[in-house]
Amino acid sequence: MQADDRKTVIFAAGGTSGHIHPALAIASEIRDNNPDVRIIFCGLAGNIEAEMVPAAGYEFVPISARAMPSKYYPWFYRWLKDNIHGIRTTRKLIKKLKPILVIGTGGYVTGPVIMAASQLKTPYVLHEQNVYPGRANRFFAKHAAHVFVINEKSKENLGDLDAITVSGNPVQPIFYNLDKEQGRHAIGISEDRFLLVVTGGSLGAERLNKAISGLRDHHGWQQLVKDHPELMIMLSTGKDQPNSPEIYEGISNVQVTNYLYNMAQWMAASDLVISRSGAMTCAELMALAKPAILVPYPHAIDDHQSMNAQSLAELGGAIMIKDADFNTE
Repeated sequence: MQADDRKTVIFAAGGTSGHIHPALAIASEIRDNNPDVRIIFCGLAGNIEAEMVPAAGYEFVPISARAMPSKYYPWFYRWLKDNIHGIRTTRKLIKKLKPILVIGTGGYVTGPVIMAASQLKTPYVLHEQNVYPGRANRFFAKHAAHVFVINEKSKENLGDLDAITVSGNPVQPIFYNLDKEQGRHAIGISEDRFLLVVTGGSLGAERLNKAISGLRDHHGWQQLVKDHPELMIMLSTGKDQPNSPEIYEGISNVQVTNYLYNMAQWMAASDLVISRSGAMTCAELMALAKPAILVPYPHAIDDHQSMNAQSLAELGGAIMIKDADFNTE
């Protein structure tokens, strides 16, 4: 990668689309207001950010990173090795490009990048998308130049910080600009359809996928679509979940894909969304004013998805159902 005379901003974002989308939204604002600024993303080569970032028109630099293991042995060595390598790679990048700022939006990819920035005295800011902050942001928040959070609860959960602002989640403009008619026109869905979008995010949700696959032999569903042929389900299984034809083949009025890259259009076009309650999903639902059934991932760190879902439910924008209670019925 060549150095040049432009001012540079480095983003640390990856792992899931929930960490990438806010970074892309922030980057878009920077690019629109400061077109001469060079924007570079650091992430994992095999993750979804390696596809999404170049597609959005930004430079992408692969680094090594690994999530903190729940059990120290035998994974601790791999975690240490990968993250040390990621720190070294990022240090070289920072020394070469001398960025004016490093921006982290959470997730384990943030760790090596922010650590390198801290070691080299490069200012960094953090954005936390969840009500309860993730481990990486909690660890680095104290020495950040500034921290941005989604609401007062999130602010309280980070403790006593001087440089902290309640900003909300940075949602890409398309979620504010699309209406239902425009969404349906974009994806080719007629106005008489009742569209249900089911998604577990970029990694998928086995619980949601099994509930939909169970419709194949469900008499109630067969009768429902017979009486209401306008019903349609679009299921995004997630990149980490199987979506082979034999699992979903023959289910009436159900379409399946592993990932909806045009999620904004599908969500805008929908009548109802069923999903996990990642922070960005909740923010996008609010931007679209779209009703939802939220099924929090029960094993999320610090149960932050339940907090996200509860916040939206309290505003009247969603119904929350526990993972154990969600099934084909």
